[in-house]
Amino acid sequence: MFFFIIVSSNMPKTQINLEGWQDYRGNAAGSLLYVETSRQSEMPVRDQLNENEKGFLYEPNYETSTYGLMSCYNVKNINAIVRAKSRYILFGTRYEGLSDSEKRNKYLIMGYMRIDKIKDVRTRHIQRFMSNPELQEPECMQMEHNWAVYGPMHFVSMDDSFLVTDEILKEWGYKGHASRQLKAVFQKEHLDQILSFLDSKEDKIDEYIAIVDEFKEALEEG
Repeated sequence: MFFFIIVSSNMPKTQINLEGWQDYRGNAAGSLLYVETSRQSEMPVRDQLNENEKGFLYEPNYETSTYGLMSCYNVKNINAIVRAKSRYILFGTRYEGLSDSEKRNKYLIMGYMRIDKIKDVRTRHIQRFMSNPELQEPECMQMEHNWAVYGPMHFVSMDDSFLVTDEILKEWGYKGHASRQLKAVFQKEHLDQILSFLDSKEDKIDEYIAIVDEFKEALEEG
């Protein structure tokens, strides 16, 4: 059996089988990773419905606390994060959801993941494709590795998200602009500020899961 259900105080969360996963020892750094997010939700959840025409997204997978296990997606970026030994992934987006908050259309960091374990899942994704040839050829088909990452996640509401601006990037000494192309790796001093800010806000991951579950049900209903 691949996974089983743990019943939390709020709603079920899927715990994966960690057999075959390697312990991960990362550096005190946080790599920024852009997330395509839904326009049909106040919460900046992943684009489960392909609203942005980038695919029906399953990553980050709040349900299993993984990235890259449930789907072969964004492989180059995840592989690069693992190679760089960043301990944290910081999830950012330009918010275009339902809220008319002043943070709308701004670049936000709405969550993070601490990488505790990694696993090369290239064979898993290729076998799935070979069994379902009508699927699109997976990105990892042409790669040597496809690392999936596992570890605790923390996601907050849009209003509680950390606002990234060109001014703060310049002040902290990072190149680039607050846009989807930003590839910043935040070092310990600045990483600690971002994590402390997010940790001071209520964790909304159960709401994230509930929203994407509704979206998945809508897709199944056609």
